[in-house]
Amino acid sequence: MSKRCANFFSWSFFLALLFPASSFSADGAKDEKQVVESLQKSYDAIVDFVVEFRQETEIKALGRTLKSQGKVYFKRPGKMLWSYDEPKGQFVLADGKNLYFYQPDQGQALKTPFTKAFRSDVPASFLLGLGNLKRDFKTTLKGLEKENYVLHLRPKGEEGEIGEILLGVEPRTFDIVWVRIRDAVQNLTAIRFSNMRKSVGLKDSLFWPKIPEGTEVMELK
Repeated sequence: MSKRCANFFSWSFFLALLFPASSFSADGAKDEKQVVESLQKSYDAIVDFVVEFRQETEIKALGRTLKSQGKVYFKRPGKMLWSYDEPKGQFVLADGKNLYFYQPDQGQALKTPFTKAFRSDVPASFLLGLGNLKRDFKTTLKGLEKENYVLHLRPKGEEGEIGEILLGVEPRTFDIVWVRIRDAVQNLTAIRFSNMRKSVGLKDSLFWPKIPEGTEVMELK
């Protein structure tokens, strides 16, 4: 499996936590409990969204930084499409049953059952719309960074492949504006989001796998 694909499996679940603004105001969210409850309330209410992203991944073992950008489309439950402008034509797709990773420059697509793509049940749980911040993570409000709340998450009960997660949360709208994820082998992924559109009525057909004819499909079971 490519480094890009392996890294995607380790953090992609987190996009299920990109949700609409909550009902809390900046003045009302004075402590960790209120911030977490606000995020959970909005997460539970999510229907669909589209958001632009820029990503940098530091692969520690290779001493390399991989950069990418594009758009993410999400629809509950469990449907997600990462459409890349860079690398052009690349996509990662979750259709609710399987997870696909297509690399046009390799003429290859990887396919794996959705529930087998993760070592832990926590990522799949969030993508399926069943996750809970208080139940699944130890949370710590770290303070402010450039006027955004910084929330630290660590999965409970399992070492897994997710070491820790940091969220940048906009204090007036409670949108997540950035995510940093460090995995168990110290690779660091930083993702910044912009121009989010919520409740846009995404069609299910957007999440059907459209793999070009002649592509080699490798099934990972």
